[in-house]
Amino acid sequence: MFDPLDFFNGPEHSASQDSEPAKIEYSQQREASKKVTVADQDLKIHSSTDDVDVPAQVIDLPMVQIAEPVVILTVLLLLRPPVDVNFTKGNRENSGTNDTAVGTDELPLTFIQETVDWYRYVGNPNLDSASKLWAKVPRLAATATEKNLVTYYTTVLARYSRIEQPDEVVARILSEASLRISEKCGRTAQPAMTRVFQVEGLQKCIKLHEPSLTADNLGLKTWGASLVLAQKLCQNVHEVIDGRKQPRVLELGAGTGLVGIALIQKLLEAQEKCPAITFHLTDLPEIVPNLIRNVELNNCNQTSDLTVIADVLDWTDPSYFRVSHGSQKFDVLLIADPLYSPQHPQWIIDMIVEFLAPGGTVYLELPVRAKYTVERQRLWDLIKAANLEFIKEETDEGLDDWGQVSYLYKEIVYRTPL
Repeated sequence: MFDPLDFFNGPEHSASQDSEPAKIEYSQQREASKKVTVADQDLKIHSSTDDVDVPAQVIDLPMVQIAEPVVILTVLLLLRPPVDVNFTKGNRENSGTNDTAVGTDELPLTFIQETVDWYRYVGNPNLDSASKLWAKVPRLAATATEKNLVTYYTTVLARYSRIEQPDEVVARILSEASLRISEKCGRTAQPAMTRVFQVEGLQKCIKLHEPSLTADNLGLKTWGASLVLAQKLCQNVHEVIDGRKQPRVLELGAGTGLVGIALIQKLLEAQEKCPAITFHLTDLPEIVPNLIRNVELNNCNQTSDLTVIADVLDWTDPSYFRVSHGSQKFDVLLIADPLYSPQHPQWIIDMIVEFLAPGGTVYLELPVRAKYTVERQRLWDLIKAANLEFIKEETDEGLDDWGQVSYLYKEIVYRTPL
């Protein structure tokens, strides 16, 4: 049977045949030449004396069969992709700064020293200092071809998966190599991650954990409509909150929580004292644990005037939510990208009618997906039939993981007093 790993590794040999003599020789040489160490100042992330302009190539990566495991792990960590901000990938190409996604808590300076020693031992001046490693290896993740990097990662997996009793370093190598491969396989194959969002109008970034994406749990991903709505609300926070005594805010289908968390953070940053506000961020049972995690990650319960609750609200049966939190209605409803099945228009209207207080406002952001044209029109028709009306309508443009997207923004209220 064809093994795709054979394409990368050639004829199979035992690990001991290929690597142990060279490893022993390297270890002996290293012990015998303690003078070849990294000066303290060289272990700093930045250095003004090292030539970091000459780019590294995949061929500069340590030879899998003979390099020490710590050396392999070090480069795998340095090859982590940069943190995305607002669905835009960090750009390391032509960057002269340390732009790695790993810190010294995960990558000790002793690992860097081992790796520098390795490059000095093999006589590779391109990566023979700490500053060169920090600058060039992360950049290589952006400049090298996907094929060459995946070939290297697969070779690492093939080598270290043969070890019957892996230690902690080997286990981390296997994990990091697998992650580097999955990161090259598109958004739906990517592993769990913590993403960063810079919302216009906020001083601090928002961090959101996203588990790996599955087709049946789309709420575990942050969608572009959430960012667009979050920015709109933060730029007009006084219109949303002012004039309401102890306002109650409900987010329907909160997902990872970006919209609600952004509005909460804006209120926390406000200089003036805000009225007592209660936020309920809601979604399905399988989504809520990650939603709670993100609420805690962003320190949303910082003041006694602000109550933040993340809990389950099933649009087909809101009885659990009513029993848990009472029958009081809400002044503000937040809804971002709720339409992705034929049943959703009716469910959305049911939730609006169930929870919107007289004098309350719905803030809705929808992507313009051709696949759901019929459902969008159905929603507009149901809104009008439910004694609701649009008081503000706008078109927006934004990004998500799959590119540029057009959006529709609606503010909805009851047409006549109830």
